[in-house]
Order: sequence, then structure tokens, then C-alpha cells
Amino acid sequence: MTIRAVLDRPRAKLHAALALAVAVVLPGGSLLMGNGVFAWTMFSKSETYRMSVIGWTVDGEARVFDPRSLGPHVNRSLAYFLPAPEVWRHDPVGLTFRTGLGNIAALACRLGSLRATELTLEERANLDAEPRRSVARALCR
Repeated sequence: MTIRAVLDRPRAKLHAALALAVAVVLPGGSLLMGNGVFAWTMFSKSETYRMSVIGWTVDGEARVFDPRSLGPHVNRSLAYFLPAPEVWRHDPVGLTFRTGLGNIAALACRLGSLRATELTLEERANLDAEPRRSVARALCR
């Protein structure tokens, strides 16, 4: 059967367009936009990152938490990658943390009687690069 005969079938053009969008446009667009979240890069690169967690009590007191204290509130595979305080870690999960930073900030509310939390993630493409800083805040209930 020729390609022309296949494309003459009902819905074949729709399927071809969808396949092109999912396989080329979506991943390529995400790479061009800078984060590559839809591109399957697997572990083709590994950057360094560090994280800080701050919570504010009802009295307004700021408390600093070890990021690893979030471990019991996330799945085990993610908990493994939580860095020690002030330590640059070299793993392929910086993007994963960045895209879920707001959710992790909300989970930090479970670390005590807090009214708000702030998570800061710093990422470096290499050891000489200027860190990319992402901040997420959450109000606790």
C-alpha cells in the first residue's frame, strides 16, 4: 500500500497531524522555549542544584528547614534527590524540582505550625555558570 493510499483513508490526515505535533512540534517547541520539559532528554545532561526551605510561624518567626525534612511527604524516588542545606548536588532532577516547586512549597507547610513557606531552588548548568534562581511561596492553612 502506498503512502498516498494510506492518506486517502478517513482520519489518516488527522492521525498524521497529531503524530507530527506530539512527536516533533511539542518537544521541539519546549526545547526552543528553554526548558525542554516535553523533550525526551532522559539523563542526557546533569546540572547542579541546591534548595532552601523557610517557614514562617503564626508569630512571624522565620524558621529554616533542612530540605531533606520534606522526604516523608514526597515519594521515595524524589526524596532521594533532596539536597542537604547549602549543598550543591549534581543530579538530573533540577527541572523536575523547578516545575513542581509550588507543590513542594505547599508540602513544606507540613513541617510545623506554619502560616507560610518559601522554597528557593538554584540551578547551574555547569560549575562556572551563574545560578538560575526559582522561588515558590505557599500560604498554609
